[in-house]
This record gives sequence, structure tokens and C-alpha cells, in this order.
Amino acid sequence: MKRKLVIATATAVALVTGGTAVALAAGGTESAPVQQARAALDRDDDRGRVAEQEARITAVQAIDAAVKARPGAVVSAELDDDADENDDWEVVVLGAKGSTTHTVHIDPVSGRVLGTDTDSDDTDDAGEDAAVRDAKVSARQAAQTAAAKGFVTSVELTDEDDAPATSWDVSVRPTDGAEDDWNVDVKTGALVADRDDSDDGDDD
Repeated sequence: MKRKLVIATATAVALVTGGTAVALAAGGTESAPVQQARAALDRDDDRGRVAEQEARITAVQAIDAAVKARPGAVVSAELDDDADENDDWEVVVLGAKGSTTHTVHIDPVSGRVLGTDTDSDDTDDAGEDAAVRDAKVSARQAAQTAAAKGFVTSVELTDEDDAPATSWDVSVRPTDGAEDDWNVDVKTGALVADRDDSDDGDDD
């Protein structure tokens, strides 16, 4: 018999779809059942990604885990969520003594501490260190406040040349189409939309 169909792909899909036999149409084109099975698998993958996003450790939880591992004042927290297998929260903690800082890596799903990088005596960050220590509103409080606007992905002090930091810059993934970037006042804890971000939008 010269006419033989290669049905490896169909067989693999059949295993996923409960053993239903499907075959490839002539010329290598997938039959309708195969296409439907693949579409179902794609939907399952999408649901899995959504579930993973929902299971992510929040900024507040990441900060709590980092400070438990390395006590001190939090300088910043950022979710490194590039499309790879090394996603983690990076929480920078200012040590209780001197200007030693610890970058604590937190697993974004389990909240487990993955490791810590330590830097000592970085005089370039002396101003930022002082601002963190003097802030009446902590990075944790800023993240907790901004969480009302969406999933917080980063929190850090404003970075303005020759000017003291007056607020925490917080980025969020919005759930209602609101602003992506917010400011939390370091003294009062007031939450306002990032004006620079709004101005950028007006220029478009």
C-alpha cells in the first residue's frame, strides 16, 4: 500500500482530547477536529497564564519577605517579569547600619527568598539612603496604597536632579483603565496620578 498518512500529530492531539481519533487531511492540512483540539489547548494555555498572573506575590508580600530575610528600610521593589524563567521580585533593602544595601530576590509565585546580593558603602546613594530613612511613609505603605489602582509592579523614590524626593513612584497594571503610574507622598501618603506620565500622554 503506497497511500499512508502520517498521523503522529493527530495521535498526540487525540491523547489530549480523550482518545478521539483524528486524522490529517490530504496534502498535510489539519482537519477540522485537529484545529478545534489545538484551539482548545491554546485556550487552556491562556487560562494557565492568567492563573499564574493572579497567583503572583504582591509588592507588599515581597517587601515583607525581603525585610524578614534582611531587616532594614526598603529602598525599592520591582517585579522583573521578562518573558523568561528567571522572573522575580527584586527588593532593595537598606541595612540597619551604614550604607550597606541588600537586593533580595523573591519568587513571584511562592514568595520564597531565592537569594541576596549585598553592596557596601556606595556614597553615590547617600542622598537616597537619607531620604528613605526620613520618609514618614514607607515603600510598603506606598505599595499598599497604590494597590487600590491595580497590581503594583514597582515602587521607588522619585528621581529628580538636585531636588529632594517628595514621593514614591509606583507603577501598576490597572484593572479599570486608570493611570499606570502614581505618586504617593512621602510625608502624607496622599495618592495622586503621576503628572509627568499624564503630560506624556497629552503630547501624543
